[in-house]
Amino acid sequence: MFLAVRRKDDFVVGMIDFRHPLSDFLKNFGGNIGYSVRPSERRKGYASEMLGLVLPFCRAFGESKVLVTCDKGNVASQRTIIKNGGVMENEIVDTVGLSKSGIIRRFWISI
Repeated sequence: MFLAVRRKDDFVVGMIDFRHPLSDFLKNFGGNIGYSVRPSERRKGYASEMLGLVLPFCRAFGESKVLVTCDKGNVASQRTIIKNGGVMENEIVDTVGLSKSGIIRRFWISI
């Protein structure tokens, strides 16, 4: 896991996690990468920057593409993923209770 720390005041604005290798659960629901940004710091570009910065790290681990998932209702996360090259593969019913909407969108990013 990596923390995103704002340089000017050492404030933690978010975190991002690279999960390697993918378990069956992660292949279906969680993906290679999970991230979160503190609510007060959202809509400032931190998620996009964090995702972009972790992709070369994933490549160094031998990945040529990574799976990133989000709730169907999380438009901001979808934009973040797409901005970093994500292509939606499909939507699945959330049978494990990770999402608010009940639907998980699965995106692949080639790196």
